[in-house]
Amino acid sequence: MPSTDSAVPVSRSRIERTRRLVIAAARWVAIGAALGAAISLALLIVWTPRAATDTAFALGALVLGFGVIAWSTAVGLGQTIEGMKAHLDVSAGWTEASAREAFFVLSWTGTGWVVAAAACSILLGV
Repeated sequence: MPSTDSAVPVSRSRIERTRRLVIAAARWVAIGAALGAAISLALLIVWTPRAATDTAFALGALVLGFGVIAWSTAVGLGQTIEGMKAHLDVSAGWTEASAREAFFVLSWTGTGWVVAAAACSILLGV
């Protein structure tokens, strides 16, 4: 069981892994924010500002929700799916680690998208 004592040193590998995850999350949030802003502005050609930003927000929420649900499924059932794959002798390229990484990307991209769509809505005054 991990200690809650702050005097216990944290390993360098854990710090490095955390740093890499934070950098990756920030990169995908930025990409999602760019997508959210671009889609919000592109939809202005067709719809009113409110409809455009609402639609962009809804699309971003869809990506975020799918990413979070699929990530939790990959974490919860990943070893079971890999075991079943081995038992059935199926040579698909699916792995728990690759699924977690893919849904990490979707989740953080959706987060940036939603935040950018909301920011566009505020900036457009709707």
